Amino acid sequence: MAGGTPRPTARGWALLVAGAALCGCGLGLGYLAPGALGALAFPAVALAMVLAGRLPAARVARRMTASRVRAGEPVTVVLDVTAGKGAGSATVAERVTGIGEPVVLPLGLARPRIRYELTPRRRGVVEAGPLSLVRTDPLGLARAVREADDVPVRLLVHPRHHHLAPVPAAGGGGRDTSSASVRASEGAFAGLREHAPGDDVRQIHWRTSARRGRLMVREHADSAGTGMTVLVDDRYGPDELDALVEVAASIVRSAPDVPVELRLAGGARSAAAAGVTAHLDVLAEAVARPGADFPGACAGLRSAPAGRAIVLLSTTAADEDAAAAMRPLAARHTVSLVGLIGPGDDGGGLAPPAGVRLLRAADPAGFAQRWNDTRWWAR
Repeated sequence: MAGGTPRPTARGWALLVAGAALCGCGLGLGYLAPGALGALAFPAVALAMVLAGRLPAARVARRMTASRVRAGEPVTVVLDVTAGKGAGSATVAERVTGIGEPVVLPLGLARPRIRYELTPRRRGVVEAGPLSLVRTDPLGLARAVREADDVPVRLLVHPRHHHLAPVPAAGGGGRDTSSASVRASEGAFAGLREHAPGDDVRQIHWRTSARRGRLMVREHADSAGTGMTVLVDDRYGPDELDALVEVAASIVRSAPDVPVELRLAGGARSAAAAGVTAHLDVLAEAVARPGADFPGACAGLRSAPAGRAIVLLSTTAADEDAAAAMRPLAARHTVSLVGLIGPGDDGGGLAPPAGVRLLRAADPAGFAQRWNDTRWWAR
């Protein structure tokens, strides 16, 4: 099949089996007419394979009009096909994988340039290709299929997002660092904190590290509380995870001037310096990690850069998971947030400690509305 050699289709095999049975029974019982009729199945399938013919080799250059789109947005795929003699009577089909079950898109007769539109409905990674040439005889008894020589291309489908009121960058005590007085102090030494992965080794304070038995780094006013850390619980299935990453995408896009560090409980991370597009790429590629150490990821927030922290988890999580998120947030110097997204329990039995807000919503749109209505950071 991969080399373009014609083979019987399911209909062709059925005809061969029926013909063999009819021929054998007819001749065995002495009925020549049914036996002769059954014998005709074999030359019929042979003729069909001749009509299908062997397909020539083909080469494809594929490109997309965008390498990243938001879920629900279309992208155009352009194929430049170079094929040998005889390919003009073949049809082509494109294999698309990545979100849900793989699908094969029929694209009509082979021609030098083919365009089609792809509209992924869910976030994720879509792979387009390879292209296959297909030719079938008029009766559908035989078919030749040959994969083209091409390289599939990937499309990152970012999650949808909702408008959120921007959270002001906050230093200790939740103050707004957009004021001139705070901006004037940027770059000043603000204190020491425990080393976290990704920290600049040049900022390690070796004397204090030796005294405490663990690495400590210097922190300055421009990084001491001006950003946010967002942690997403990625232990659950596609529906729950899609809702969480949609909320996370809304958060990272809400305040482009506030540096955001994105973390997933399964270990994926995007540094604050990476930017919004890199954050959205991580969210697009997020998959369920049932074995992720969520309590450990929450505990890691103790050594995260100072500033606001937001933990997003599903309502299917146990109350113990929400409590595990609240404990390290209560130790921070700024108001932080635990977001519960999904249907079910409203989290009324959870009592957040001082400095921690709890925001519950049935879906990402409801979360955005409650975020904008409550402005949780100002309470």
